[in-house]
Amino acid sequence: MAPGSSSRVIKRPASARSRSPKARCPKELKGIRGFIVNLERREDRWERVSKMLQTETPWLDFEKFPASDGRVMEIPEKEISMSWNTKIKAVYAGCGEGCEWVYDAPGKRIDGKKWKWAADVKDEDEEWVFEIDDDVWRATIENRATKERLRVKKQVSKEYLAGQNQSLSAGERGCAHSHYRLWSVAAARSEHTLVLEDDVQFTFERSEPKLGMANGKVFTDRLRLAMKHAPADFDVIYLGWSGHRGGNFKVWDGRKEKGLSPEAKKCIRRAEYVWTTVAYVISQAGAKKLLAQGQCNMPVDEYMAAQACQGRLKSYVAMDKGDDDEVWAGGLVDQFDFQGDSDIQKSDGGVQGDNIKDFVVAAGA
Repeated sequence: MAPGSSSRVIKRPASARSRSPKARCPKELKGIRGFIVNLERREDRWERVSKMLQTETPWLDFEKFPASDGRVMEIPEKEISMSWNTKIKAVYAGCGEGCEWVYDAPGKRIDGKKWKWAADVKDEDEEWVFEIDDDVWRATIENRATKERLRVKKQVSKEYLAGQNQSLSAGERGCAHSHYRLWSVAAARSEHTLVLEDDVQFTFERSEPKLGMANGKVFTDRLRLAMKHAPADFDVIYLGWSGHRGGNFKVWDGRKEKGLSPEAKKCIRRAEYVWTTVAYVISQAGAKKLLAQGQCNMPVDEYMAAQACQGRLKSYVAMDKGDDDEVWAGGLVDQFDFQGDSDIQKSDGGVQGDNIKDFVVAAGA
């Protein structure tokens, strides 16, 4: 792939394509082809994921899709922006992104004033002992020198809610560009496209422990059901997700969501704003809609979520048998060592603990 080119697709050698023994493909999954986003320098990831797919889903035709490396590639700004604004995402922020700890001291002068950014709180702090409650939004702090104990609570910062401009990291721009290029591939296909990142994992403990471990058979069966019940005009179906979706809306009124039968809702739900792009099925129409928006101006999962919550993308999540309205994260896949082996710095902090302050765009810059 030449730097800056989004539409040119290079034929991969046979070694980069599926050599799985032919297995029977469920009729609901006919025509789906998998594309595995993989950095050329991460051959270890390709070896793991390709072996897993050949073992767990021998029916699936798939190939390696060379990722854009934001560290070394010149990525066109007309396709992927250099920065993004937090205002849309802040409405849905989790307990890490854009958050600060403020004093929880009703009636006192310090009440509501910032103690620390969430990313600045460390386990080994020379000045403070930090003890988080069962409620992850509240904690107790103790000054090591004075022994003074105070209560603090976590909240999304006012700056983040108002719309803070953040630089996209090189890894985020590379990831977004990889998906942007794949949307061009999907837009040219008449059949649905399965997008998988190279840390996708099919074997993991399911949301409902008594169901045991997920595997390729579970993945295939649940994906078959999701596709069977998906509306004909769906744009995206997330196979791994966290955030707000049907039955667990945040801004949307779920009572207005119609069109899915009770049986369908057991395996697929409408998505309002969900994260992760580790695995999703995208239709030709969905890919064309994303490309029609022009520049991707957020981290790619935030961008896709923003299109959905604003009504420009008809997105759904696939539900595993144990997933319900109380489950924050679920689906048919997991991620392999998500926190320990990431090539991407997160400009909003994220669970990896990257510091959002490092990415704040100075006023006037």
